[in-house]
Amino acid sequence: MWKFNWNMTKEKWLLILAAGACLMLLTLPAGRTQKEEPERPAAESGAVSSGKSYERELERRVEELLETVDGVGKADVMITLKSSEEKVFRVDRSASDSSTEETDSAGGTRRISSGSREEDTVLTGSGGGESPIVEKELMPEIEGVVVSAQGGGDARIQAEISAALEALFHVPQHKIRVLKRVE
Repeated sequence: MWKFNWNMTKEKWLLILAAGACLMLLTLPAGRTQKEEPERPAAESGAVSSGKSYERELERRVEELLETVDGVGKADVMITLKSSEEKVFRVDRSASDSSTEETDSAGGTRRISSGSREEDTVLTGSGGGESPIVEKELMPEIEGVVVSAQGGGDARIQAEISAALEALFHVPQHKIRVLKRVE
């Protein structure tokens, strides 16, 4: 059986203590060295991402606007989109055409034409971190809008809301519905 000698020198105790500290550091989970910032919603960050958050941001802004209009009162808005966001990437295009005309000894001529077209997406970055350069982002087109407002029972308020949404989103009137909100 092994016996532990409590009469060790100071250097041996420090060596055991240092080895224990190293083992503790090795067992800690590897964390990030930079402080993480919590993700902010699109409304706070100033950028609007695609899909549902784009719809929600538009709905929120329209609700805020409508609630400031006299006679509308509390409003809820639902917006539907035709498609998702589209990104157009920068592309390098090159084209080359060549034409050759040959005449043989019998007086016959032959014409040969060839052409080639090439398109390459322009990338930025280096190595494995390359990404395409976005030339422009096309936001989705609005399919329809439904508004539920406290003042939605009044024909004048319905007409004002419809006209405002037509002007904002270029949506035809038959794709806009204004309803009376029930509390």
